[in-house]
Amino acid sequence: LSSDSSDLMLRIYRAESYVGLQEYKTAIEDLNFVISKMPNWPEVYFRKGKVLQDSGFVGDALQLFLQCLALDKDFLPAKLQVERVILFTVQFILLLQSLGGSEVLEPVGGSLNRAQSAHALNSTEDLAKEDGLKRVSSEPLLSGQEKGALLKRKLSFSEQDTVVCEDGRSKHKKQGESTKRDMTLAFGTIPGDLIDVSDFECSLCMRLFFEPVTTPCGHTFCKGCLERCLDHAPQCPLCKESLKEYLASRKYSITELLEELIMKYLSDELDERKRIHAEETAEHSNLTKNVPMFVCTMAYPTVPCPLHVFEPRYRLMIRRSMETGTKQFGMCISDSQNGFADYGCMLQIRNVHFLPDGRSVVDTVGGKRFRVLRRGMKDGYCTADIEYLEDVKVANEEELKKLRELHNFVYNQACSWFQNLRNKFRTQILQHFGPMPDREENIQAMPNGPAWCWWLLAVLPVDPRYQLSVLSMMSLKDRLIKIQHILTYFSRDQSK
Repeated sequence: LSSDSSDLMLRIYRAESYVGLQEYKTAIEDLNFVISKMPNWPEVYFRKGKVLQDSGFVGDALQLFLQCLALDKDFLPAKLQVERVILFTVQFILLLQSLGGSEVLEPVGGSLNRAQSAHALNSTEDLAKEDGLKRVSSEPLLSGQEKGALLKRKLSFSEQDTVVCEDGRSKHKKQGESTKRDMTLAFGTIPGDLIDVSDFECSLCMRLFFEPVTTPCGHTFCKGCLERCLDHAPQCPLCKESLKEYLASRKYSITELLEELIMKYLSDELDERKRIHAEETAEHSNLTKNVPMFVCTMAYPTVPCPLHVFEPRYRLMIRRSMETGTKQFGMCISDSQNGFADYGCMLQIRNVHFLPDGRSVVDTVGGKRFRVLRRGMKDGYCTADIEYLEDVKVANEEELKKLRELHNFVYNQACSWFQNLRNKFRTQILQHFGPMPDREENIQAMPNGPAWCWWLLAVLPVDPRYQLSVLSMMSLKDRLIKIQHILTYFSRDQSK
């Protein structure tokens, strides 16, 4: 721009960059400059409207989308945005009316008030009649006769001023069953038998909303249910509209209004829903029963194991491990007969980097070794009941002395082999696994023995089945002898 300040496209690109940095005011200044130079360019009005919408000024954004359509009635992105804003506004107003009588909260996002929303609604309906404006929601815009049916409300506005006392709260009802409770509202009352639990059920799990989130296309689901659907495809489960941008931002904000309504009118049902959720979370956090298993590669205690997670079942598994707070899961290699091997290593999640399309890069490090006692399956991924392995300690002083001598000899042999590697291979190993751990004074201090043994086993080009046999050993002496045999073989190969 300093070399060519008249280039309007550069201004637009810079405005987009400012939006990415959430510097909306500066972005608006650039777009205003473009509009002053090209007042009949509909795309600039649309871009400015998007900026205002992202920064919370929904009413001003709606006016700009309509200006865009006034310049180009076939500008589809603007049509879609107008449809979304109007649909959300009407539903919000009707919901407040159904709960609070004729008085409605005036501002509905940004500077949009009732008069503006009514004017905008009329404008949009005219556009729809002229151009066949495409609906982007599974629910149409509501007419005056249809308002009472919103969210299956059976209460007319004239009934909301009736004064009825609150007399309790019911549990879950069967279809067609009614209760006699009444709820008092700030602007009147609503009979309790008209509070239908099914109005507040997630269409995916068919249970009461728990942490409800609303997608850009206007549909609401439990946060966990929506995440599981997005693991498989970045589309709305109901209307199939693309949610790629929504998934990339990962801003699953709780719909506060809906959550407050549930807390106020369905508190008993919500308590039961929370109890069930807590039980499910506790089940996922058990680290000996039904432990989640990642069937992929060999993992070793203290050794880093970076993972690229792209399968839906493992996306769910990693997310559960994070949500429960354990941040752990088992790693095993595959087995043709049993599905996965009898021995493995627990992995501790250190960091998760989510990619825009839902995949993730998970930084893990090896923890305890385990033996599989029983295999299972949950939501597509493998689980297992396990018991942890520890090295059997040597108590006899004479045997311990011989074990230290063997340990020192094999450690020196390992250092020699590593130093004699080609620079190319040594650099790759250091980049992936880090430097070889130092020799430890107390070789029996850790339940898995010296860390350098596992680091060496991870970098040696040995068949995974052979590595698995070493992983399963609970004798440090036997493990050192196995490693010694491997090093002797590769040292001979180096000399040739």
